[in-house]
Amino acid sequence: MSSDPNCADRPELEEDVEIDLERRRYLFDAYAQLDTISHYALLGVSRNADAKAIKNAYYRLAGLVHPDRYFGKRLGSYKPKMEAIFTQLSVAYDVLSSPDKRAEYDEDLDHAAVQRSPDEAEVAAPVDPRIVAKRQAALAQLEEHFAAGKAKAQQYVDAALRARAAGDVAAAAEAYRSALTFAANDPDIKRAYEETQKAASDKLGDSHVRKAMLEERFGRWAAAAESWQRAMSVKPNDPEVHARLANALARARAERT
Repeated sequence: MSSDPNCADRPELEEDVEIDLERRRYLFDAYAQLDTISHYALLGVSRNADAKAIKNAYYRLAGLVHPDRYFGKRLGSYKPKMEAIFTQLSVAYDVLSSPDKRAEYDEDLDHAAVQRSPDEAEVAAPVDPRIVAKRQAALAQLEEHFAAGKAKAQQYVDAALRARAAGDVAAAAEAYRSALTFAANDPDIKRAYEETQKAASDKLGDSHVRKAMLEERFGRWAAAAESWQRAMSVKPNDPEVHARLANALARARAERT
């Protein structure tokens, strides 16, 4: 008996054979559906597949199920299943690779579809274990990429926290922004970024205001106007900034005349 825990839900897959689990799943499912599955579904191709796609699918699956591929291995009850599947694959390839036979077969499929009752579902195609393996590898790669991105985002979050502790909100905002490139949907990072970005913007605006007021004190109205303009870019809705800018511009124009 197989000790694979993934067989728990499918006792029929626990036979002691030298075939990996995904291939056993494929062979069992394909064999169980041989009497009902279409040639297209058996080959895993669409109804509009071209001759090359059909040929490639046939040779891929024929190589997968031919018993000779497993010479010297324990196949148990899977050997006759392989032989039956191989025979049906050969029939499917013979029909679909011939334009005349395929056209006749398609007519039969369409007629069967019309005759099928609403309660009769389409038979699901067995999944090629190599496709399963590719999907699993892609999923594993995606999970690895996600984990790496999450770790990188945390590095930037840690940098942001250090910057905030040091009072450098501009650096903190930039670090949070970088973290979001690796964790764009993290609500906590988004909120922290918005908070620090606003704090950094307010701090920058206050810096421009202080500089503008210093320029006013020394009567450098052109420089004051320039600082008030920078302050307004950060505080566009501040009425005092608007008024002080207008005053500085007027004083600067008066100085030039």
